[in-house]
Amino acid sequence: MTPNKKTAAKIRAAYAIYGDDPDKWPKDVKNEIRGKTEEEHTAENKVLRHMILHGYTNEYIAQKRSMTPQYLQQLRKKMKKKQELDYQATSDELTQLKYNIDHMNKPNNQGVARAIGRDKDWVRCMRDKLREADK
Repeated sequence: MTPNKKTAAKIRAAYAIYGDDPDKWPKDVKNEIRGKTEEEHTAENKVLRHMILHGYTNEYIAQKRSMTPQYLQQLRKKMKKKQELDYQATSDELTQLKYNIDHMNKPNNQGVARAIGRDKDWVRCMRDKLREADK
């Protein structure tokens, strides 16, 4: 049986058992139909997500956590698609960022990111937060 036929069979079974309103179906049934796996919620993935949210590069995370950069890129894309990619920083990280910006000649996001080993999108987002804090 092909994956589409299996999914269709699961949907038909859910309609037969739980009725015509999918909003009232149990969450585990909906997740099974959508194909969500438990691997997304492992402790290792929580660590990876935390590191991504704090701006570490895929290469750095791959080296530290023994993962492939491709897997991390896919995880980052999933987080972005689900709008879960809300970058964060501790006060120490912001202090380090501010120091590097202040002590670089014509700092751009990519140059600062390279200097501190972070993702350029994280640097851009954190620089915006620093500007807002200065106002």
